[in-house]
Amino acid sequence: MEDYKELADDVRDRINATLKDKGITQNQVAAGDTPAQKRINSQLSHGSNITLDTVLRILDACPDISADWLLRGSGDMYVTAGTSVTGANNVTGRSATVIGQKVGTLTEDFVRELIAEKDKQIRMLIEKIGK
Repeated sequence: MEDYKELADDVRDRINATLKDKGITQNQVAAGDTPAQKRINSQLSHGSNITLDTVLRILDACPDISADWLLRGSGDMYVTAGTSVTGANNVTGRSATVIGQKVGTLTEDFVRELIAEKDKQIRMLIEKIGK
């Protein structure tokens, strides 16, 4: 398995490619929040750890981008028209900073459960396609 630095670099590359493809700047992603802009710049341009807040801001700025592709490199870059992620509207955390810190209702366990449920759904769909 790849180490986490390589995986983080891959996510960073996909985020930067997305912003370039969409013509969106880091300032636009930060939406006028100067501290967030500084964090985003540090994370995307200088190799700092990418936070959950940054991922959520990217997905908010680019709603047609697949979260699975952005985070894992799996599937298509763009979400297929007419599909949605179950429970995505229940995820909060605009002010979340890092996975593992409790911020409102968004906890590491919550995020892990959400990802585990999506993994289960993906495996089930792959099994159905394979039959």
